[in-house]
Amino acid sequence: MPFDIKYATDFYMIEVDLDADLLQAKWLRPVSVKEMEAGGTKLYEVLRDTQVARVLANAQDLGVLPAEAKEWMSSRFYELLSLTQLKKMARVLPENLFHRVALESVVTRADALGVTKFDVRNFSSPKEALRWLDS
Repeated sequence: MPFDIKYATDFYMIEVDLDADLLQAKWLRPVSVKEMEAGGTKLYEVLRDTQVARVLANAQDLGVLPAEAKEWMSSRFYELLSLTQLKKMARVLPENLFHRVALESVVTRADALGVTKFDVRNFSSPKEALRWLDS
């Protein structure tokens, strides 16, 4: 079964392949805090509704994250995702070291807060991320 687009805006796209038990989410450009919260909440809703257990989250084009967005992600976003059937999330991070470290710190903080109930790994390419999700 091919991917079915569940959400699409000028900044974010979510598509799901139920047969493969896989959701692909891709940030299409740098976003505001409001857009980050809207996209993240939609990801939670799609995961909740589809019961998909594996996510490929591509943040290569996300850019710099405002402090408020990082705070929301580490405290609320990962907590929401932990309420779903999600088991594995592969994140494809930007090449820019500053942006990469900022996104890595979000998961580190979420883990420290004890809100992450699934495996999260970071990758530099979608191909590597898919390989891990399939393992």
